[in-house]
Amino acid sequence: MDKSEIRLKNLEKWFEGQSIPKKDRSFISQLRKGATFGERAARRIEQDYGMPSFYLDSDPELEALIISSISTTPSDAHRFKIELLDVQAKAGVGGIINNEYPDVIQAIYFSLDGLLEIVGRKTDDGLFMINIPTDSMSPTIDKGDVVFVDTNVRNYYGEGIYIFAIDNEVYIKRLQKIPGGTYRALSDNKNYDPFDITEDVFNKAIVIGKFVRVLPIDPRDL
Repeated sequence: MDKSEIRLKNLEKWFEGQSIPKKDRSFISQLRKGATFGERAARRIEQDYGMPSFYLDSDPELEALIISSISTTPSDAHRFKIELLDVQAKAGVGGIINNEYPDVIQAIYFSLDGLLEIVGRKTDDGLFMINIPTDSMSPTIDKGDVVFVDTNVRNYYGEGIYIFAIDNEVYIKRLQKIPGGTYRALSDNKNYDPFDITEDVFNKAIVIGKFVRVLPIDPRDL
């Protein structure tokens, strides 16, 4: 099933045994006829009807694959290692990342199929994971989520979510380059204000990596 089909299936399951609210009857009718069930609509419906974050994206078959494809110990099948990122070592700063999670596992071992399906990569080169200690990127990334980071990305390579350090402070922000060479740092949580970074300041920043996927249980592209 594609993402629209998964979302529609979960939506039907949510409203099973009860009538669909009037305001969304027409929209759901269109979905049943094959209309695309997009990201914005999915998040809006989850919020409107009290569903857990990313409930509509959950896929039991994929979750079963995740369980079989990862291990906390290496084996012949699970040979691709992704370690917990030491942000302080990478950035040379006293960052906050993972300080709230002293008991988090230090590494996950993936099968090749698991690496492809869960992380979206064919190799573990440069890949690390971190636990997110803040809600600033919610609902895209929730506090406590495990996120995979490509540390081979050491500069700005298009809009996306980056982890970077400026003046001994570590940030997890969505970066956009705007006219004039300025970079805008945005939080997906609208309770956090955006801020701009001049080109001169950004040239002195330490880009630790770019986020690849988040794994609460279902992998989501970032």
